[in-house]
Amino acid sequence: MSFNTLIDWNSCSPEQQRALRALLTRPAKQRALLTRPAISASDSITRTVSDILDNVKTRGDDALREYSAKFDKTEVTALRVTPEEIAAAGRA
Repeated sequence: MSFNTLIDWNSCSPEQQRALRALLTRPAKQRALLTRPAISASDSITRTVSDILDNVKTRGDDALREYSAKFDKTEVTALRVTPEEIAAAGRA
């Protein structure tokens, strides 16, 4: 049977109906599983993000390096990407 074949639901066996139901509902189930629940930013989250942005505006690259170490666990030595690094990334 091809996908272009019209199927009479009532003529299908229970096993076929289960298989068809699984195929037909799969996208909806996937969407439900992949849909991230909405979160409301609490006052503490909003305050923390605001503090980080203010710190970066005030202290610039030094603040970015500190946050990179704190959140990404990396030590950033250069914040500017050279044309050579961009080209190398394109080849990778």
